[in-house]
Amino acid sequence: MKILRLLPVVAFFAAASLVAAWLFFKPLRVIAPGLNGVFCSGEICVEDRATFAAAADLHRAALANIAVKLTALAAPPRVIFCATQKCYRSFGGRGRGIAIFDLGVVIAPGSWQPYLVEHELIHMLQSQELGLRGRENSPLWFKEGMAFHVSAPPDFDLPDYAKPWVAQYRDWERQVGRENVWTEIGRHQPRP
Repeated sequence: MKILRLLPVVAFFAAASLVAAWLFFKPLRVIAPGLNGVFCSGEICVEDRATFAAAADLHRAALANIAVKLTALAAPPRVIFCATQKCYRSFGGRGRGIAIFDLGVVIAPGSWQPYLVEHELIHMLQSQELGLRGRENSPLWFKEGMAFHVSAPPDFDLPDYAKPWVAQYRDWERQVGRENVWTEIGRHQPRP
């Protein structure tokens, strides 16, 4: 009987925890983006429905390019295309795009470029191939170097801070071969 009296208290704290997570850890909103004011169809979400076709084209092209350049994503992740900074910040966005754990990607306004969408989806592929922990534990030269190198941004859009990572990744990839990057980086991952 005491357990039955505790159930409402436990339910209250569970609900309060979910509300607090929603309010204070904005990236979790990618789990239920419709509650954050975006329209979703399948794995593609947009802030402005009029932009859905353009977002779908970018999504499709990025997935196809990644499949050719590296390997296909087994289950394409949710991608939220924001048209305003307000939308982007509401998902915890900073910079030009964010990969949120292995849950999905949010693209900032002004970042609707194939190479930028590819960059973020490559982080999702890293989670697929290495596990989320493996991706997070991989060195920056691999994690970011791969995403920048493989997505191939134009020279003017490759940040200076990323150039050493790209160079290190590119040199390493030449040594091991692109077809071996997942197994070779896995050899360098810390064991749990």
